[in-house]
Amino acid sequence: MRRSDGRSWAPAVLVAVLALAFAGVLVAIEVGSRRIGADTRAEEAEAEAAVTRNAQAYGAAVVATGDATPSDERLAAVAEGTPVEVREVRRVPDLVVTVYGSAPFGVVFGVSHVNACHRVTFHDLGTATAGSAVERLAVCPTPAS
Repeated sequence: MRRSDGRSWAPAVLVAVLALAFAGVLVAIEVGSRRIGADTRAEEAEAEAAVTRNAQAYGAAVVATGDATPSDERLAAVAEGTPVEVREVRRVPDLVVTVYGSAPFGVVFGVSHVNACHRVTFHDLGTATAGSAVERLAVCPTPAS
């Protein structure tokens, strides 16, 4: 196939095909990176939820002991059965325990972790209406020495 001026269409067609192939590769890379990003965000959200569930489980475990005024040692012993670490204990006006937890999630080249602290506020300990409320903290207190 030749143009009216005698030159071949082959170079122009080849350039067009290469340009389309390059654009296709760019689109595929973009779609793939968006999918990977969405997967990572979903895994991170699940890890965040797991850390919160662990703090809630700690609160439920303390309530289940039935102690009206658990000692610091008892609170630490309960934490040993859960994937949290006691960072701070306050007893005025109610028992408030700050716990630290961590959960892994996958990223493109390995594993990362969600690290978070939660304030577990207890009410009516030692009674039938005992319970706890969990709140995520923006900043973790330093570990007790």
